[in-house]
Amino acid sequence: MSFVFRRSCDFMSLRPYLDTLKQSNLLVEVHDKVKLDYEISDYLISNNNKAVLFSNIEDSSYPLIGNSLSSRDQLKLVLNEKKDYYKFFQQSLLNPQQPKLVESSLTFSNKESVNLSNLPIPKFFPADGGNYLTSGIVIAQFPDTNAPNMSIHRIMVLNDHQGTIRIVPRNLHKIFHENKEKGLDTPIAVVNGYHPVLALAASSPTPPGKSELSIANSLLRGDLSVVQSPRYGIHVPSDVEFILEGRILANEEIAEGPFVDITGTPDDVRSQPIVQFEDIFYRDDPIFQTILPAYDEHFILMGFPREAEIHNRVSKVVPEVHGVYLTPSGCGWLSAVISVTTQSDVDGQKVGLTAFEAHPSLKWVTVVDDDIDICDSQAVEWARITRAGANDITILDNMRGSSLDPSRRREDNTSIKVIIDATKKRDKTGYDRVIPF
Repeated sequence: MSFVFRRSCDFMSLRPYLDTLKQSNLLVEVHDKVKLDYEISDYLISNNNKAVLFSNIEDSSYPLIGNSLSSRDQLKLVLNEKKDYYKFFQQSLLNPQQPKLVESSLTFSNKESVNLSNLPIPKFFPADGGNYLTSGIVIAQFPDTNAPNMSIHRIMVLNDHQGTIRIVPRNLHKIFHENKEKGLDTPIAVVNGYHPVLALAASSPTPPGKSELSIANSLLRGDLSVVQSPRYGIHVPSDVEFILEGRILANEEIAEGPFVDITGTPDDVRSQPIVQFEDIFYRDDPIFQTILPAYDEHFILMGFPREAEIHNRVSKVVPEVHGVYLTPSGCGWLSAVISVTTQSDVDGQKVGLTAFEAHPSLKWVTVVDDDIDICDSQAVEWARITRAGANDITILDNMRGSSLDPSRRREDNTSIKVIIDATKKRDKTGYDRVIPF
């Protein structure tokens, strides 16, 4: 397969990225009429390693793109990086660049009052509580500084103008509650139809005092520009397909869910704030975007930034890190395979403990040598079985768990954490495999 790499300045928005996917044979175009309920999911699942562009969606006049970042091949194109994308990504996190503020944007070519029923927002699975906007990048400003925060949040459609938004205890949660204590709604801009770098940046752990927009600009090598949204003056990327402006209401909540989350199981139903949408802006002939929950794009967006952080931390405790992989069978979030060069037989446990520090939601770590392909589940399982004995398995109990793990203790959100040191041990022989997998 040949990949088409571009200059980053030609590559900072959705449309040229889709052109590149098409040239690299990573785009499937669907012209048949497709229903929003479940059929979108069927196509995305059956084409899980390629982007899918729907041009004929029942009940909506807008085309829809899904799986825009659902494979490692696409990830190379997204980062426009042929070699060490972990290093490039980590350097971008450590060296964010303020994007340029411009005066105008093609996104503001059209303006209407928001009517969510006109947008191609799918209902993915029968267990879902409704139609879900999963790809909305929510941008809000910290009350005291007006510094922007950018993060992805699922929004369940309630009616033509309202949705309920799942807010986890991170920066948007802080912004919302600071405003709520003052009796104020939280103005937001929801971006849709964007280059996947924006989603990666919005999903990344951000250094204190830095903006995800600055990280996105660094990932795009300084070619991202921002513009102020018309109603609330929020800094938003200038080259996107849609921008919806509205408010997270301070004092109105409703049940959100159920929603089939990253583990493939329904997340808890919770009382969550209501979003009142007001204006929608869009380019001519815009393309809407969705993220299929519990499959590879979801895994990559949540997991890859954590892989990079694990890679960075572990590289400080062993001579060399060859790779980090949050596995699909671990939902791209709960289980990691880490390939390293060790100096001693205790390094495997050090690697596991360091990985837990880097990614606290992690539940299971398998440490292997560089002769094991971390993306090959058969090879990893073979290493576990043939290279790990009783002294090579560490089980830690009553540890902080992930709210996404159905097996956690719900009363205190704790769980076990497991380290399997499946590296070769220096005092033993016979570890080398002499036939291929």
